[in-house]
Amino acid sequence: MLTVQQAVFTVESLIGKVQQQKQLITHQQQVIEQLLKENKQLRKENEQLKYRVQELEARTKKNSSNSHLPPSSDRFEKKRSSREPSGKKPGGQEGHEGKTLRQVEHPHHRVVHRVHTCQGCGASLREVKPFKVDIRQVFDVPPVAIEVTQHEREVKSCPHCRCVQQAEFPSHVTNHVQYGPRLTALVVYLHHIQLIPYKRLSDTIEALYQHSISTGTLANMVKRGREALESNMDIIEDALLESNILHVDETSLRINGKLAWVHVACTSRYTYLAPHASRGKKATDDIGILPRYEGTMMHDAFGTYPKYTHATHALCHAHHLRELKGFIEQGHTWAMRMTTFLLAAKQAVEAHHGALSEEEARRWERVYDRILERAQHRLETMTPLPKKALAFVRRLQKRKEEALRFLREVHVPFDNNQAERDLRMVKVKENISGTFREETFAQSFCIARSIVSTLTKHEKNVWDSLCLLLAGETIDRVLSAT
Repeated sequence: MLTVQQAVFTVESLIGKVQQQKQLITHQQQVIEQLLKENKQLRKENEQLKYRVQELEARTKKNSSNSHLPPSSDRFEKKRSSREPSGKKPGGQEGHEGKTLRQVEHPHHRVVHRVHTCQGCGASLREVKPFKVDIRQVFDVPPVAIEVTQHEREVKSCPHCRCVQQAEFPSHVTNHVQYGPRLTALVVYLHHIQLIPYKRLSDTIEALYQHSISTGTLANMVKRGREALESNMDIIEDALLESNILHVDETSLRINGKLAWVHVACTSRYTYLAPHASRGKKATDDIGILPRYEGTMMHDAFGTYPKYTHATHALCHAHHLRELKGFIEQGHTWAMRMTTFLLAAKQAVEAHHGALSEEEARRWERVYDRILERAQHRLETMTPLPKKALAFVRRLQKRKEEALRFLREVHVPFDNNQAERDLRMVKVKENISGTFREETFAQSFCIARSIVSTLTKHEKNVWDSLCLLLAGETIDRVLSAT
């Protein structure tokens, strides 16, 4: 039997052990809570890292065919074209009317190769008439040389009133000695259109014309060319403002070592290029076309353009198809369905001569909505959350009217390829001849390219038209001339 003292000691010992166990349990609970908290934090960090890895992997696979990146940023690995094979054989297609070099009825020169002696008996054939003449024609360029034209102005005194009268020189004849508009047109054409640098241009002119012109003189000729052409930009601007569709875009360009931008506003008939230090609304406000335009503006999803609320807007699906291709490569099945929808809608519009009926357009809209709703639901349940894909889907939902405007309006195209084509030569210039040292040179280039692009769209002879424009003619008269 335990004594009372021993029993008390035993109870106190048990109480102490219980208290120790309670402290241990409390400590373990704190440790567990801390571990759970750390585990939650680690899971969150792990999800973030997974998303970051996914994002970086997707970024390494981006190129001009599946994103907004320009072709100049593409790496050297071979990539498949976004165009589907047509199934046609290479070369001219059956029924195509080819253009073959053919003899002309009235050649510039005739050279007769005569037969003088019989090779059989040695008799003279000088007086014998040929019973047949074989004709062959050679197309070649004539020897070229710079011609000097002397302009003489008469000055007369009236014998009755003694008033002195003098004739007028042509408007382009302004100095005692100068280069003419045709040579200036040649310099502007070769430098701005064929992208030949000044030094090589100087060598070319000396080799072809046996006439030496310094690079400084060539630069001054290009400057005078700009001054003669610049007034025609107002005519192009007025034509663009009257158009019911306007394609707009921008691309980067370095001027004097600093990043700048070339903005384009164009149609299938006119082109207006302008450089600016800014990419956003300040640039388009300064250029002055977009603030006054009230038709339909076709563009990508760049945030500047929707700020012009006087115009209606349409989105470029060529950009959407490139982005969708990137999402398809990341395993998003909804992106394939949206790609199929857009291409099918394009074919349907073309089959209906540019626009669908209201009932048919609404049917396509319902399919559009259903694809995006399912895509949004699927993306919102994914872990980690694919933020860029979700943002793309929400953008198409929010801007549905702009995205599907091409279904109902004949003048609204499916894409903004017109603007991209008109900007392409800016990047070609940068790749071939380098960048610009001064903004005035960039302005000169943009003016020349705008004029030439407009002439080309009207199927005008660029060389003859440039000569007329640099001699003082206006572009509206050149375009209207037959």
